[in-house]
Amino acid sequence: MMNNYNIERICTSSAERALLFAKEEARSFGHDVDARHLILGLLKEGKGIGAKHLNHMRVSAESVRELVQEAPKTTAYFRVGLQNHLERAFEECMRLGHDFIGSEHLLLSILDDGDNCEIFRRLKVDPSAERNNLLRLLGS
Repeated sequence: MMNNYNIERICTSSAERALLFAKEEARSFGHDVDARHLILGLLKEGKGIGAKHLNHMRVSAESVRELVQEAPKTTAYFRVGLQNHLERAFEECMRLGHDFIGSEHLLLSILDDGDNCEIFRRLKVDPSAERNNLLRLLGS
């Protein structure tokens, strides 16, 4: 298992920016980073594959911010934190034979996490279908 620092050292610049923005978003709400903040970070980064796919899914920063504002700071369906998502993104990266963690791997980690079903249900997104679409786009 890699620690947070080691994993972040193998991120692309778009993934690094998305993580930075996710941390800023979480801090602005007084939260720890979870999937909602990672989605916001990906959207704010705007240039990586993760952001482009979220835009394709018609997920907007405004709709995600509404979810953040509506939910208490600790909610059962937002349990998985940043470290877990980084580890999952690393696993996705390795499984796909990629050398660096990109924004697409961060998004795959979010889409693959069953704890995020409520987020996607409220955003009217089928996470399984979108995960498969993204994997097809990546040539897997």
